[in-house]
Amino acid sequence: MGRAGERRQFLTVLLAVLTVGWAAHGFLFANEFYSHDSVSFFSYASWGFPDGDWRFYFSAGRFLIPVLELMKGGCASPWLTGLLFVFWMTLAAWETAELFGIQTLPGLAGVSAVFCANHAMTLTGATYLYCLDEYAFALFLAVWSARQFQRGGWRRNGLGILMLAASLGVYQAYFTTAASLCLLSVMKKLAEGERPALAVRRGFRYLGLLAAGFVSYYAFWTLLCGLLDIAKRRTEEAGVLGALPGSLWTANRRYLQFLFPERTSLDWLLRGVNGILLCLLLYRLFSLLRDKALPLGNRVLLTGLACLLPTAFFSAFVLVPGGAHYLMTFPGELVYLLPILAAEPEARRRFGRTLRRLTAVLLCLIVWQHIVFANQAYMKKELEKNSTLVLASQVIGRIEGLEGYEPGVTPVAFAGRLDENRYLDQESETFRDISGWTGLFHQRSATYNLGRYLTDYLNCPLNWDQETDYSAMEEVRAMPEFPASGSVAMIGGTAVVKLSG
Repeated sequence: MGRAGERRQFLTVLLAVLTVGWAAHGFLFANEFYSHDSVSFFSYASWGFPDGDWRFYFSAGRFLIPVLELMKGGCASPWLTGLLFVFWMTLAAWETAELFGIQTLPGLAGVSAVFCANHAMTLTGATYLYCLDEYAFALFLAVWSARQFQRGGWRRNGLGILMLAASLGVYQAYFTTAASLCLLSVMKKLAEGERPALAVRRGFRYLGLLAAGFVSYYAFWTLLCGLLDIAKRRTEEAGVLGALPGSLWTANRRYLQFLFPERTSLDWLLRGVNGILLCLLLYRLFSLLRDKALPLGNRVLLTGLACLLPTAFFSAFVLVPGGAHYLMTFPGELVYLLPILAAEPEARRRFGRTLRRLTAVLLCLIVWQHIVFANQAYMKKELEKNSTLVLASQVIGRIEGLEGYEPGVTPVAFAGRLDENRYLDQESETFRDISGWTGLFHQRSATYNLGRYLTDYLNCPLNWDQETDYSAMEEVRAMPEFPASGSVAMIGGTAVVKLSG
């Protein structure tokens, strides 16, 4: 293929990322949109050296995030985040297409759409807007590392290890994406007739390179924390061998719940389409197993690896069973790459024209459902932010109404959390039928950080006492929860707001 053809293919990826990315996340990129942790981290002014929140990211193993944020500027800008998101997702989708040799325009558009409308990206945007583009960068690095591993050679393998370590240094969750792509690459080679011995050797080489990438990352992280005298965080969340059977069961169970959610937006559509699509994939696998031109060893290995796919896609629940969540499940939707691969020219003889057209329709429906989910998620988070601002204004009024209170001088403390308030922590009637498996649509108040809404968002002159635990005091225990009368009181010279407990 000439350069003109490659440019046309890359343009297809770019246009698909722009179209689907903005259809799914345009509300996020085009609005002032801060909630959850984004409230407290939309300004990086306090992140400078030697003090600042950069130490948290270093301790959590995400030491490249402060570097990226220094390059982005002094605050999180939604529109800029959107532009960077499109840039990195375009490169990630392009490298994935290169990895699997996808050349048809529908195939390229399909990969781009699956990547951009991924639920993990939606959940990231809904809760951590300020680092959505950084997570897209981590995804690109993970995909690029898998691509280098596939190409082979000492130089490319070394580059792949470096890129994988860098991806881990931004966000560790996309390590499982690189591993899943390597697994799918081995399966593709087996389906094309590569000898089982070569496929096994390839698989073990991938495992070794993935391990080398992780070890390199962990060694550098350890050295960095040692030099800066920073204690590591969240290492206790890593899985242990004794918990492996339970973790494997959890990963497979969660994956089934992911594909067939009980309640989510257009749930009947998603469950039905996923069911039909899985049946088509099983038919495709069965046709391969019946193909006597394919060596028996290939068929046996393909069957075994196909059975491992759910575990591989949700391996985050195996690697970090104590801290895995749905922001870490991007590989779960790599299953949608399989019908795209089945429709590529080299696989068409085993996948008829009617099945290819049906598969295309099903994938379009899945992408549409994911776009709907993203827009409803962002609308809900916008309503959540607005309702919290109303509550924050009420809290400010109650605090300033206390006798003896002096703004910016009198200490203010919060007991409990807003999302644990029995009066406010109610399932939204509006979003009752789309709560789904994420819990994203449960309540209409901020998740926990009311104080940050007051200080960082509303710029309220608040002398916030974050050191003293007032929730254990007898006087605070006797107070009712906000917004009841008496839920804001002066105790020992401090204005105390009881949010829950």
